[in-house]
Amino acid sequence: MSSDRIRRVRGASLAWLLALLPAFAVPQAALASSHREAPEVRKDPTADDTDIYLFRDPVDTSRVVMIANWIPMEEPAGGPNYYNFDPAARYELKFDNDGDAVEDITYRFSFTRNVRDTNTFLYNVGGITSITDTDWNVFYTYKVEKVLGPSVTASGANVTTIGSDLIEAPANVGPKSFPNGYEVVSNGALYLSIDGGVRVFAGPRGDPFFVDLGMTFDLINLEGRALAPFGFGVNDLAGFNVHAIAISVPIDQLTANGSTPTATSDPNAIIGAWAATYRQATTILTVNGGAPIRTGGWVQVSRLGNPLINEVVIPLGLKNQFNGTEPKDDAQYASAILDPEVPKLFKLLFNIDSPPAPRNDLLLLVQGLDGLTKRPGEVISDQLRLNVAVAPTPIASVNRLGVIGGDNAGFPNGRRIYDDVVDIELRVLAGELVSGFHNTLGDSVNGPDLPFLTSFPWLATPHSGFHHLHDHPSYPGLGNAPLPLTARVAQYKPDGTPYAPEPYMVLENQPTLDRQQ
Repeated sequence: MSSDRIRRVRGASLAWLLALLPAFAVPQAALASSHREAPEVRKDPTADDTDIYLFRDPVDTSRVVMIANWIPMEEPAGGPNYYNFDPAARYELKFDNDGDAVEDITYRFSFTRNVRDTNTFLYNVGGITSITDTDWNVFYTYKVEKVLGPSVTASGANVTTIGSDLIEAPANVGPKSFPNGYEVVSNGALYLSIDGGVRVFAGPRGDPFFVDLGMTFDLINLEGRALAPFGFGVNDLAGFNVHAIAISVPIDQLTANGSTPTATSDPNAIIGAWAATYRQATTILTVNGGAPIRTGGWVQVSRLGNPLINEVVIPLGLKNQFNGTEPKDDAQYASAILDPEVPKLFKLLFNIDSPPAPRNDLLLLVQGLDGLTKRPGEVISDQLRLNVAVAPTPIASVNRLGVIGGDNAGFPNGRRIYDDVVDIELRVLAGELVSGFHNTLGDSVNGPDLPFLTSFPWLATPHSGFHHLHDHPSYPGLGNAPLPLTARVAQYKPDGTPYAPEPYMVLENQPTLDRQQ
């Protein structure tokens, strides 16, 4: 390759390299929200939170929606024992409504496996036409408990069962298994009125996150991405599913004083949220395939608030510890936020200046934005914070860059499914919130591979095991030879229309890559 071509590739690829620097610095992590983010939980995918979302419903504005996902890189064709929530785990969606970083309200989900016929290997023995169809052989039910106060120690009147024998949506096996359509069946798993109007859903969905991972793990192969036949970003989560728990709650059931605030300055308008997974302390394996024996108290093995903290801020040696600690104790990790590693790499590798430490501008990730998501006395803690008095932006008008794009209803004021947190976080790490450090970094992957729904549970129909495409499929019989640009899997805007494929922009003599908004 000529030196001129190398220069052009480097200039065109710089934003991509910046996007993937966290994986270079910390090999076990990637800027992929929380997919396989820590050494221990990567071995336990049914306990691994991948993303959480928290937003005011843009259609029914009286509600707050929280969605939490588990099981990263879930292959849709992974039968006959398809993916599911684990009956040996507890899944909890937590809300803090007073800023002390201790949950005030928790919705706890516990699952049970059901098998109609143990003498067949089949997941379904015929076409499934309803959520109660007896041809669906292996299915899961769950209960929902509402817990007041700290969830692990709560008991008695502080724990109320608000839903039982609810059905987890099935795996999307394929069209023959769902002759009337998958969503006809999956819609039966929508529970739209429990506990005074709370809505819940549990089951597989298309992974809503979007990011290029393949280039990272191929020794950060920038040249390969920038040159033909690629020339554009690849969403490596395309074609994969996750397992989602979605809940929609009237605003006045979540605020500290039971109101629906209308003033953004009202401290009661701010709620925080995170998700956590628990397992019992002791597991004893038994011989001859017997069921494990589980005893002891419930221990937190994973948690997730912001889509950045444990991935690229917490160092490798503390990642397992972070997953086991509670948000109220997060001040112990403050030094990693005030003097983060990624901006140092910007300077070391590319002589790109970021604001000097201490990075007080990054405290917004763990203490909230002044005037928007920060209350007086807000405790440093990793949780998504949402000001429910901010009107939701109509779907057609969403800016994928959220607050830094002028859309105060987006991340980090909560997190919508549409928000491009990779681009947002790159820009913030490089100093976007500090005068004189404006940048337009991005990764050329601006949307997911499936259009989102326009109502609860919001996430896209899960990919079918019979037919699904990962972002850059191969020609039949040609090994890993990629398809041309026109054959790539689409990326979708919030309104359901596709983005045009966004190529690398070849720019001479530019220290950073200017990106389209």
